[in-house]
Amino acid sequence: MLTVVNALSLFLLISLGLFYFLGLGWLVIGPIFHGSLIKRKNNDSRFIELPIIFISGLIINYGIVLLVQSLKISFIICCILAIIGSFFYSAMLFKTLKQKPLSHNSILKMFGVFLVCGLFLGPILFIPLMEWDARSIWFFHAKMIFSAGTFSQLTGWQNPAVIDFSHADYPNLLPTMAAQISYVMGFWNEYLPKLSLFFLLVPAVSLLFTFTKRSISFLFLIIIIVFSFSPKLWDGHMDGYLALYFAISMLLLGRYYKYSKTIDLFSSLIFLLVLLYFKNEGNLALISGFSSVLFVILFKKKSICLHLLVRKYWKYVAFLIVLLLPFGIWNIYKHQWGLSNDLGIGTNQSIEQLLIRLNDGSFKIILENVYGQLQNSFMLLGFLIIASLLFLNKLDKEILPPLIAAGIYCLGMISIYLITPLNLVNHLNDSVFRTMLSVTACIYIACYYQVVSLENHEK
Repeated sequence: MLTVVNALSLFLLISLGLFYFLGLGWLVIGPIFHGSLIKRKNNDSRFIELPIIFISGLIINYGIVLLVQSLKISFIICCILAIIGSFFYSAMLFKTLKQKPLSHNSILKMFGVFLVCGLFLGPILFIPLMEWDARSIWFFHAKMIFSAGTFSQLTGWQNPAVIDFSHADYPNLLPTMAAQISYVMGFWNEYLPKLSLFFLLVPAVSLLFTFTKRSISFLFLIIIIVFSFSPKLWDGHMDGYLALYFAISMLLLGRYYKYSKTIDLFSSLIFLLVLLYFKNEGNLALISGFSSVLFVILFKKKSICLHLLVRKYWKYVAFLIVLLLPFGIWNIYKHQWGLSNDLGIGTNQSIEQLLIRLNDGSFKIILENVYGQLQNSFMLLGFLIIASLLFLNKLDKEILPPLIAAGIYCLGMISIYLITPLNLVNHLNDSVFRTMLSVTACIYIACYYQVVSLENHEK
């Protein structure tokens, strides 16, 4: 009987959580989707907007917690806003379904999303926190917020013990969600707070299923992007989610490059912005991804007028700025509380380390470790490029955005290893297999577009 009650409680928590984030997101982004961003010619368009609404809800929830600081008060405010947003979203959905019932294709997509997310739900909830970074950074921060009941100086960010080992300057989107889940249930353990990982997975998987088609290429996409590094999506690290969202952003950018749909560019930018809330490497990922965005826009438009662009898409620009506000708030807090990164980027010491490692040959160790993590993806990409040249006599242009982003991100990470004040060998051994996940994932996106091109040739 107790097991049944627990199962029902978990189902209710997940269901209400999904509506909670959708409601918060729709309250802000709904007016945009009622505009010209999406032309609803069919019900499948909802699969494009749903992940964006959900991600927006995640960020807005985090922003309100940062502003209010109290877990209790922020939760009450968010619940009221989520109920209002859910009401309007449900009304819109009912009206749309009445006019255009769900197609067979839409039902299959929904089933696919439920299946993939369901497969991950088990490991997320039933494998306890064991990894050092997961326990000592992300979920330790969550436990601090839950125990204090507040997101403020009283949480303990300035405690010397926390600063020494727990990277107190890291973004706290995931820890905030984990703390809220524990607050709702009234207790902390090593399992339930991990449900926050599930809420991060849902929008990513939903977006991937907008690429659904009965083909080898889609199966390749799901296996190589979701399942190839699946343990990193349930063990409590944020590196897997950074790689997943970074890759999806470049996947969307590739589709925009090909079909020029504004929703794909908008979605790509939102998937880039949310990287800022995962971990500090998200800053580098945003710069890398935005460089690809600029390349695509300039290549397609040849010349661009920033004033006219902002004037035409001011609603979307304003919304993106709103999503950046929590990032700004957290940086203000970090400055006020004296929280800084332990890498010392931009200091005189970092420049000295750079010169020393360039002179003593340490950069060779870095390159060897980086290549060791990327060689399999390079081999796969090389094989597909050769196949494309042999059978198509050309390369698919959609591979450029992910490769540009991967290249810039990889160079950025190599630079960080060159200036690290930590022991280089230990730093590489402890992190290179995680930091290169984002590069590998982007290379796999390039591979996917080559597979699509070869597949279309066969047809």
